[in-house]
Amino acid sequence: MTKVSVVICAYTLERLNDVYEAVNSVLQQTLLPYEVIVSVDHNKALLEKLRTGMAAGVTVLFNEGVRGLSETRNVGIRNASGDIIAFLDDDAVADKDWLQKLIKPFDDPAAMAVGGRIDPLWQGGQPIQPLPEELYWIVGCTYKGMPRRGNQVRNLIGCNMAFRAQAFKSVGLFSTDVGRTGKTQGIGDDSEICLRLSRKLPGALILYEPEAIVHHKVPQWRVKLSYLIQRSHDEGYYKSVVRKLCANSTTKPLSAEDTYLRYLLLVAIPQRLKRCYQRRSLLQIVAIFICIGATGVGYLTGRLKNRRLAVPLEQ
Repeated sequence: MTKVSVVICAYTLERLNDVYEAVNSVLQQTLLPYEVIVSVDHNKALLEKLRTGMAAGVTVLFNEGVRGLSETRNVGIRNASGDIIAFLDDDAVADKDWLQKLIKPFDDPAAMAVGGRIDPLWQGGQPIQPLPEELYWIVGCTYKGMPRRGNQVRNLIGCNMAFRAQAFKSVGLFSTDVGRTGKTQGIGDDSEICLRLSRKLPGALILYEPEAIVHHKVPQWRVKLSYLIQRSHDEGYYKSVVRKLCANSTTKPLSAEDTYLRYLLLVAIPQRLKRCYQRRSLLQIVAIFICIGATGVGYLTGRLKNRRLAVPLEQ
């Protein structure tokens, strides 16, 4: 029988109750995991709280290496003993059959990584001016226009994903040159490892399973314009880092972004222009253009600042 390890990374006491809720959602799965690991990033107070208050059987680990989400994930991976290692964010809650649905595509021996659907769980109620669904990636959720070929995708979203343990043995762990550190918006480690996996394991499948659902908590401050601009800028910046990391690869590291941009310009915006007399549609068009612009500025900034970055893809 396939053994599944679930890794949840945590870093702040502000999310202590969220961590418990995430863990409980995993412990109540229709397919129970072989083990649950909570990996804490450089926060000893949180570590002690979790070690004293966590449910029996849950392993709580501490990252005292490189600060950030990437190494905190790696700590979990190094200590996991499952054949498949699944990841859930500390501010997400999984549907009861999440794990069962998430690992089903691994029945195909070519499947090396699988990601599921991430729905927003708006904190404080639905925002007055909801984000366009095309921009849900800004709040870490599955977005409209997500590139797909059948159920194959180029990369996964870290909130809801799983890898064969063998994949990490073959291509290495998450890169600590990208990835989130605390509340800073470092991103891209999930994209980079998927690109590395595709390059080093030709024929490996990275799949999207929309029936494997988690609900990602979105606080109201994440739908403010200032956050949208900053998050889009950071996305562009770290896409330039991923491009640099993959400079020697024959794959096109930003092909999915090119497809998504064409979708925005040729489909999403024209559809809303037909309803531009509606205030909501007009504001969403403006939001899309602002985010495109901020992403572009971030990307150009990253290209200029990271010319000296020389981390090989095959680490």
